[in-house]
Amino acid sequence: QHYKSITFIERLQDAVMLKLSFPSVARGWAQLPAASTSKVLAVTCSRKLSTDDGYIHRSLVPTEHYQKSLPRLPIPKLEDTCSRYLAALEPILTTSEYKDSEKIVNEFLNGQGKELQAHLVAADKQNKNSSFIHQPWTEVYQMDRRPVVLNHNPFLGFVDDPDPTQNTQLNRTTNLILSSLRFYRTYRDGLLEPDIYHMNPAKSDSDRFKKLIRYVPKSLSWYGAYLAKAFPLDMRQYPYLFQSTRVPKRGKDENRRYPDSKHIVVIHKGHFYSIDALDSNGDMLDGGVIKSSLAQILEDPREVNFNSIGYFTSMNRDSWADIRDELESLNPELLHKIDSSMFVLCLDEYDVAKRAPGTEISVADAIPLIKNGLHGEAYNRWFDKCFNMIVTKNGKGSIHFEHSWGDGVSVLRYFNEIYKDSIAKHHVGPTEGGSAVKLDPELSPNLIQALENARGDFEKVKNSFVLDVMKFEGFGKNDLRKLKVSPDSICQLSFQMANWRFKREFVGSYESCSTAAFKYGRTETIRPCTKETKACSIAFDKENPAQLDEMSELLSACSKKHNKLTKEAAMGAGFDRHLFALKFLNNKLNGAPLPIFEDPNHAKLNYIILSTSTLVSPALEVGGFAAVVPDGLGIGYAMFDDWFGTQASYYPPGNDGSEFIKELTGVCEDLKTVLNGKSFKEPRQV
Repeated sequence: QHYKSITFIERLQDAVMLKLSFPSVARGWAQLPAASTSKVLAVTCSRKLSTDDGYIHRSLVPTEHYQKSLPRLPIPKLEDTCSRYLAALEPILTTSEYKDSEKIVNEFLNGQGKELQAHLVAADKQNKNSSFIHQPWTEVYQMDRRPVVLNHNPFLGFVDDPDPTQNTQLNRTTNLILSSLRFYRTYRDGLLEPDIYHMNPAKSDSDRFKKLIRYVPKSLSWYGAYLAKAFPLDMRQYPYLFQSTRVPKRGKDENRRYPDSKHIVVIHKGHFYSIDALDSNGDMLDGGVIKSSLAQILEDPREVNFNSIGYFTSMNRDSWADIRDELESLNPELLHKIDSSMFVLCLDEYDVAKRAPGTEISVADAIPLIKNGLHGEAYNRWFDKCFNMIVTKNGKGSIHFEHSWGDGVSVLRYFNEIYKDSIAKHHVGPTEGGSAVKLDPELSPNLIQALENARGDFEKVKNSFVLDVMKFEGFGKNDLRKLKVSPDSICQLSFQMANWRFKREFVGSYESCSTAAFKYGRTETIRPCTKETKACSIAFDKENPAQLDEMSELLSACSKKHNKLTKEAAMGAGFDRHLFALKFLNNKLNGAPLPIFEDPNHAKLNYIILSTSTLVSPALEVGGFAAVVPDGLGIGYAMFDDWFGTQASYYPPGNDGSEFIKELTGVCEDLKTVLNGKSFKEPRQV
């Protein structure tokens, strides 16, 4: 879930012109890289303030106007995928290991791979209303038996409301709920501005253009947007943003939707409640009614319930599936109430990172905020829900979301829109007329014992999860742009260099890129560990650094290579999703594994030690995700105009993020020195 900005206008125009010239045969489609979502949101968040009729805004263009004519996700050529796969393997393998894999890949390319490719292409032609990766990628989440908390679910944390009086728990929650309901109704009624990337906002984001494009047939609307240098994004994940849940099942979970839902489930101190949010006509209830319901819950004198059924959602999925069957037999209405809710609201009974109004968040503040957003206390969460809205006692708000139903594009759009709306339209008026219904489960002795076991397991994992944070000042986008190197490429290079200095190895690394500009697009992988980053990391070795000219040339080469990989991934020309789809298809058709997928070097590449993600938004104060393997690092980062921020999550003793951060700080110092035309010779003391 990770979003970065990059200019690729020439490739984008080439791809689009190819489609316009040869629509029946064109396969190359350009699209917005994952992190460029920040650019999309900079546009969508600049809309007029929320209307007075229960909507965020009223779009002149229907929400799904462009969806029918979106381009389809291309299937790469098999030879290109094999070549890119080998290029990703090379920097992490010895020469002999690489030769072994090269032989296996060539046999696949000239044998079974061709047959699988033909099947994949044929199936894709028969399924034009989806993409070749949509079903396999959804199932990879649904079939993972690990707990969703920390292994999959990320979170985004809001900046405080500029008005300190609105940052009480009751006021902040009320405002965020009302804005969420306005967003939901705006989308439901087709009035939400379409997700679209504007290259020339003055032209394509104008009322004049919108009044024209809305009359263009849906089958042609994408072409009309292109003529104005605007590129619509897929919005097919939006229906799962609200009123949906993940349900545990043996072997493979399910995603369910409840489109008629009109209530919110609230958890406070481990106790569950239901409050109405919409009336029978689907209109918003008065803000005073909702605020009154929340006040009743906050005034409930009961102590913390450490036998909360929320712990169940932190379990192994098969174990939770078995327990749920018994829980549902005793509490069918209660579970239906939770599953069918619009979302789950978690009112935490404790302060997190409390500080004076108007002061900036410190490194010390960031760590508890991130931990609370990522896992918090499981008795006060329902990790299976489409999203948990979390508000602490001191009014810190965040969104924790389940990942199987979709990716970050839709969540981030929602996050940005409701932040802007919530700080612009504070609830005023009487607080009265609400009611909260208690949802108290019946628990058998077996369920109580299972809860105790789940609580113990969760506490072990929670207590083993560690986070370290770095804020490096005087090194940011402004400096890098002057030097004509990609800021994201330097960020990714710094992680490779830090890991090399720390571990003396090059490992499987991951950066995600959204494919939302394609119909049913999900994500593609950028592989940041390359021959170029390897050479640069070795050249910057403290004990024997290269000459300044060589280091400068290597930095430029790393930037060019990273930009190339990002463009390829963004245009559906990566190799990871293609190989995954071929593996999925082979398992379905043949059952027997193929040598390419049994190759230990394939496993090595996909054992992600460095999992990275970036996101920048004016509404975002903190965000995060966990390491994806026991000895890995979860690296969240953001580069601003004049500083670089990074967080590293890990599970000791498998890895040590504090040492990684120390090395990363030294790397940033050395990169800054070289990028400013100076050299370094003396070893640094760590």
